[in-house]
Amino acid sequence: MKLAVWDPDEPFRRWRDALAQHAGELRLAVEVFDAVEQPDEQADFALVWKPPAEWLAGQQELRAVFNLGAGVDALLPLMRAHAPQVPLIRLEDAGMGRQMADYVAEAVLHAYRRMDDYAALQAHGTWEPLVLAHRTGFGVGFLGLGHMGLAAARRVQAMEFPVLACTRSGTPRAATAAGTAFDGPVYGIDRLYEFLAHCRVLVVLLPLTADTHGLLDYGALSQLPRGAYVINAGRGAALREQDLLDLLDQQHLGGATLDVFETEPLPPDHPLWSHPRVRITPHVAAQTLVGPAAAQIMRKIAALERGDAPGGIVDARLGY
Repeated sequence: MKLAVWDPDEPFRRWRDALAQHAGELRLAVEVFDAVEQPDEQADFALVWKPPAEWLAGQQELRAVFNLGAGVDALLPLMRAHAPQVPLIRLEDAGMGRQMADYVAEAVLHAYRRMDDYAALQAHGTWEPLVLAHRTGFGVGFLGLGHMGLAAARRVQAMEFPVLACTRSGTPRAATAAGTAFDGPVYGIDRLYEFLAHCRVLVVLLPLTADTHGLLDYGALSQLPRGAYVINAGRGAALREQDLLDLLDQQHLGGATLDVFETEPLPPDHPLWSHPRVRITPHVAAQTLVGPAAAQIMRKIAALERGDAPGGIVDARLGY
């Protein structure tokens, strides 16, 4: 079978070698080629990161497309337009869960230990120990509880913070699918405002869909307790940046750590860059790791070859 890799950001040889290794372990005969260099070559399976529409439209023999990232919001419209009958399959963790857990845990501790306040004191040469909130009342809420959200929530629970979640269905589906329990209250999206009122820290790990676009606007963010902290490592367009800035300037919100933005890269003149209560990272909270991703993709291809349905098939109606 032929595997096409379209990933301009990663050296092709890394994908080729990792895929060949795991194909050999599964006794699958594969030919891996660089679709960026050989765009006219036809493939049985495509592994892609932001492919052009014309390339996808020219692939007539695809049996499945694998997205080389956590979110499929950029790829799904192309699939609907040019390959509507071809299954789109997303990565399920593949080494990204641990990275996300690290990122979120650091940001939660940053908020809890009032590091922004200490930075402000340092700027004025002020020596002033600050009082910490009681940990048991410092609720950390996860808006979105997929594979990466679940990994991060477990890490925060291990740090002995109370954890709650809000999902579309009102159930911890990722935990159920993994055969584990999520130890915390789970709200449905219809109870979003009630959920937000209990979050001293809000961790946003939503996919971008028609329902989540702009979900966290002024009205929603103002439901957070005064002084609450926002962490967004899901999709930038789920959060209205100007509304966040307004609530920060009104001192209703205490600060934010942002990894994703409405426009990426974040424009150099954007006010988020210079805001003293905002920390910015360039969409690096959970990056695709070639080795684990290649292993997972080959296992999914092996399942397809057996006639089984692998995990991670995107429901186009839901958008994830």
